This record gives sequence, structure tokens and C-alpha cells, in this order.
Amino acid sequence: MSLVVPTWFKQRQGKAEAAGDLAYKLTAPNLRPGFVVLRADDSTHYAAAVREAADGPDLSATPPEFCNPKEAWDAAFELYRRAFIV
Repeated sequence: MSLVVPTWFKQRQGKAEAAGDLAYKLTAPNLRPGFVVLRADDSTHYAAAVREAADGPDLSATPPEFCNPKEAWDAAFELYRRAFIV
């Protein structure tokens, strides 16, 4: 499944590049780079997290409550928005 970035991220001229398995580095003008990461707990539920560095600690994370990767990526971008924009 390919990553579908939210419209607000496209409007900020954001770029997402793969940074590992289920991880992307996000960059945009006038914003610090950040990383969004998914974790699968038992292949049926996903958790989302946002980090400042690829191997750094989570700034914020969700519990493994999403049934599909699309919903988890949406949550990861919301975490990114809250941590880096708002």
C-alpha cells in the first residue's frame, strides 16, 4: 500500500520519503523535518507515532487501535501536525 498524504500536507509543499519499514521522513518549507512511523502489534492493529529523528524516541504515539494502515497513517500525520505545526 502506498502512502497517501493529506491535502493540508500537499498544500504546505510537503514531501514524504521512505525512511525504513513503515516509516517516512516528512519535510516541508519552514518546518523542521519529522518522522512518522507505524507499528503493527499482531498484524491486525496498528499504532502511529511521530519522532524528531528516525531512531529517536516517540514525541507522541497512539495505542494500537487502527484496523488498517490508512487510518493509522492518517493518525500519524495528525500527530505530526500537532507536534510540528500547531
